[in-house]
Amino acid sequence: MKRVYVVAIALVLIVLIGALIALRKPRSTDITGLTFEELCTKNGDQWMEMEPMIKNKKLSTEMCFGCMIADNHFCKSDEYIVYIKNLPFK
Repeated sequence: MKRVYVVAIALVLIVLIGALIALRKPRSTDITGLTFEELCTKNGDQWMEMEPMIKNKKLSTEMCFGCMIADNHFCKSDEYIVYIKNLPFK
């Protein structure tokens, strides 16, 4: 009987995760008519001033305004767009 509950819970979790992925707003890489800040916030990412970093490793000690996504901070829009294009779920 316990196996039935475990299987049922697992199926419900799989369906919920699948629905969240399917309903997730896709990220845009089209910057036409937008500033880098507008594209960043349109995608639900954070615009802030900090040091540039990739995978939580600082690339420079100079502060810049840019887009924070996961553990990355992009100071240049072209680097941000390349990163977005390479995400498994855009």
